[in-house]
Amino acid sequence: MVEIYLGKRGFNGLIANMPGVGRATYDAAKRGERLAHANLEQARATTTHHKIYGPDHLTRTDARRDHPDATFSLIAPDALAIEFGHDPSGVFAGTDTKSPDGLYILIRAALEMG
Repeated sequence: MVEIYLGKRGFNGLIANMPGVGRATYDAAKRGERLAHANLEQARATTTHHKIYGPDHLTRTDARRDHPDATFSLIAPDALAIEFGHDPSGVFAGTDTKSPDGLYILIRAALEMG
């Protein structure tokens, strides 16, 4: 009997390049982006924050294929602060103002995907 050890990288590369796997990965990323976009629209309907609601819609979602991988993401000025929340900033820095809560747009989309 012959055993071939591929290791994690070799096995991942073998699976990732099988027919249909890259397409299925991108389809999943597009589904995640659609769910994230719905979460963003829900946030827009309930906020007056300019970065999220403003006329230029500075915040948006995106799905990207980088064969064989694919991602969905939140694109915005300081997207991490929108996703996870942040300490008071600007005129509110150093005050007892409540910190903005995170909106968890991407995390909720990923959880909705199952």
